[in-house]
Amino acid sequence: MNYKARQDQFDNIKWYDSILAGKDQCGSYAFCGKCRKNEPYPCARAAHRHENGYVRLAVIQRHS
Repeated sequence: MNYKARQDQFDNIKWYDSILAGKDQCGSYAFCGKCRKNEPYPCARAAHRHENGYVRLAVIQRHS
């Protein structure tokens, strides 16, 4: 499944859950911690990162 199709599924799920909850459910799912809202298909990509255990690493460099 591609990101667009998966994002469409997430959009439908979020819409339905938001109606039931009476408020926007964006940010309330397990994968939302991996979300980068400025990229295309943010939910689909965040879910992919969450499911595959992607870890964001930082490199700290010391300046003299």
